[in-house]
Amino acid sequence: MANRLISNIVSDFGGRVVHVVSTGLLLLVLTRILGPESYGLLAFALSVFSFSRFISESGLPWAAARFIAEDRDDATERAVAAVVESWILVAIASLAVAVALLVGADFLAALLNQAGLAGLLFVGSGYVLFYTLYRYNRAILQGYEAITTTAKLHAIKGGMTLTLVTAAVLLRPTPTAAVVGYVVAYALATLLGHWMVWRVSDLDRESVAGDGEVRMNILRYNVPLSVTRLSAEVDGHLDTILVGFLTNPTQVAFYTIGKQISQFTRVPAASIGFALSPSYGAESSKGETEAAASVYEESLRKTLTLYVPACIGILVVADPAVVLIFGDGYAGGILVVQILSLFVFFEALENISGPALDYLGRARSRAVLKGVTSIGNVALNVALIPLFGAAGAAVATVITYGTYAICTVGIVYTELPFDYRKVARCFTTSLGISVGMAAIVLAFLHVLSGYVGLVVAIGASAVVWLVACQAFDLIDVDQVAEQLTG
Repeated sequence: MANRLISNIVSDFGGRVVHVVSTGLLLLVLTRILGPESYGLLAFALSVFSFSRFISESGLPWAAARFIAEDRDDATERAVAAVVESWILVAIASLAVAVALLVGADFLAALLNQAGLAGLLFVGSGYVLFYTLYRYNRAILQGYEAITTTAKLHAIKGGMTLTLVTAAVLLRPTPTAAVVGYVVAYALATLLGHWMVWRVSDLDRESVAGDGEVRMNILRYNVPLSVTRLSAEVDGHLDTILVGFLTNPTQVAFYTIGKQISQFTRVPAASIGFALSPSYGAESSKGETEAAASVYEESLRKTLTLYVPACIGILVVADPAVVLIFGDGYAGGILVVQILSLFVFFEALENISGPALDYLGRARSRAVLKGVTSIGNVALNVALIPLFGAAGAAVATVITYGTYAICTVGIVYTELPFDYRKVARCFTTSLGISVGMAAIVLAFLHVLSGYVGLVVAIGASAVVWLVACQAFDLIDVDQVAEQLTG
């Protein structure tokens, strides 16, 4: 089992690396070509699309994925029925939401006090439709544990998005052109994803049949998942919408850059959580709790080893890096990026723990926790954004998401008791290494400036991290190299 799980993690990690590199390049293109105000307006619209997308998908794809993971080996017909029933539900919901956004674009733009959003929301109805179906395909492939296949889909989608959105804004440097590029890219990714699901699930004409019991199981389990995902959308996108509503598009640009950096650094933890979470449910259902707990503990320790240094590293390099990479117009986002460095750490913890709860049958507990912290997030955002702008939203995110992430680890512990003493030792060791890395970075930045100083400082700290991890047995460098090359 260990080799299969490691292979899944490596495959998903590879797909996410390609996707995050393409997303990072696209961020550079959009911020440089559009400028802070226009990019902020685009980011505002994308957050509205993402929040609308929740209504079209709720938790249906992941509810179906859970039952597929349980039935794919012993009850293949029920697994296929879950694919069919969930696709019908998601297709109807996503089409309805897309039409509503198309018709209500002007009203929604006026409600959000941003007249410039109307055209973007009109075009963005296609974004909501196709991105929902794309995400549905990835969830179903995860349920079948076709991690390599879904990694390929993720990477291809990232490449197509970079190519098409870049071409669109080069031809016409406006937020609307960028949205058109997104719509075309997601439409192509959706078609490819449907074909992959068809192949992986062995879906043929004889097996396309409805199953009322499966449909009701999906709908019932969808309820707690929907609460969790609604809370995730509140944390992930409503805060951006509130920044735009209560301030201006430029503040949205600052906040979005900080959140985007967290998206880039989340790749390893997201890969671990995505690849391993189906196995937790499968192993627990077989009564092999100890084995599942051992896998989770190892993933938690590796996450701490990676993300404690990442958090401190972002805090230290944000000051020169933001201006060097994005331009002088984004200097106001430095403080936001520094505050959200803590969010990077907490998001990593949630990425390996939250999905595990869904497959362990603790979706309701996760939903309650997420709902409470999300309400707190909204309250803090409303209180802090008018006073501190994007920085206030960043503080609210760190406080509430940090609470949620730590509690998810605690809930996993009740299902999969791991050795918390080993985890604590790993955390303190990683923290000590990180302090040393930060000192080296600051020393190099004091002597060297510009891109050269930034690259040399980051490179030197990375070497120190690798040597220290090997010395303290946090990471087996030779094993990692073997997995990546083999």
